[in-house]
Amino acid sequence: MTLLDVQGLNVRFPTGDGEVHASRDVSFSLDTGEVLGLVGETGSGKSVIGQAVIKILPSNAEVTGEITFDGKNLNSLSDKAMHHLRGRSISLVPQNPSGSLDPVTRNGEQISEVVGDHCKNRNEIVTRVHALLSSVGLVPAARIAEEFPHQLSGGMRQRLTTSIAVSEKPRLIIADEPTKGLDFRARAMTATVLSDVQKQNECSLLLITHDLDLAEMLCARIAVIYAGEIVEIAPVSRIFSSPRHPYTRALIQAIPKNGLIPIAGQSPSLLDLPAGCSFADRCEYCSDVCRMKHPDLLNESIIGGVRCHHPFSN
Repeated sequence: MTLLDVQGLNVRFPTGDGEVHASRDVSFSLDTGEVLGLVGETGSGKSVIGQAVIKILPSNAEVTGEITFDGKNLNSLSDKAMHHLRGRSISLVPQNPSGSLDPVTRNGEQISEVVGDHCKNRNEIVTRVHALLSSVGLVPAARIAEEFPHQLSGGMRQRLTTSIAVSEKPRLIIADEPTKGLDFRARAMTATVLSDVQKQNECSLLLITHDLDLAEMLCARIAVIYAGEIVEIAPVSRIFSSPRHPYTRALIQAIPKNGLIPIAGQSPSLLDLPAGCSFADRCEYCSDVCRMKHPDLLNESIIGGVRCHHPFSN
């Protein structure tokens, strides 16, 4: 059953130099209990998509398209109704936990502010807080609850924000770059926590990341984002075994275990996008048609889709 459906999402930001086309005609769906990854280089527009879904974009953002969650058109909801959905039905694990946590409030209190309305007394609140901390591997929970965010490592702060995000048992979690800036051990722990939380709560997870190893571990499907648009979407096994878009193949080759081969060139400016394929200047398979005509996303039934004039064969 489809829980989240995004159709034709466009996000633009007006600037003194012109419009930034941060998201361009993005369409995808997410089933109940499914894990979908949005992957791509930094600046590709992944986070903007997640922020558009939960409606926390800056006030100057110009958003068009349809976003439907559990049958509700989110674009038609009032600020009050959307505020009610956040945390309860849709929650966000932010990519900067330090900036999301109150540095002068104890860790346990930051969780209790969220769960307090559903508990009868202080003892019940404390029990719930300790259970949430333990569920994300923050133990001993009693000690962690009494400490402050600065006393935790980066990975532990990330897990603290995860515990807050899942405290209301939302149906959809949006995890925005959850392993950014973490060392190998913290990344592995974060992956385990996200997997456990998703399975225990039987919720859907929209994973926004440039960490392809993480996406391969957690996701059922992956949508590859480049210059604000989906260039390939397919089951995770197919993405890694038979990528069809040259950019997808280049991303996979850039993973350390695959040789750490850098992608030549730079992404185009979102202020000045080319008329043809956005990846043309970096693609060794580029032809005249690639520079002249923008490719459509060719859907291929359950296999997925690819936006390329010369996709690799199946």
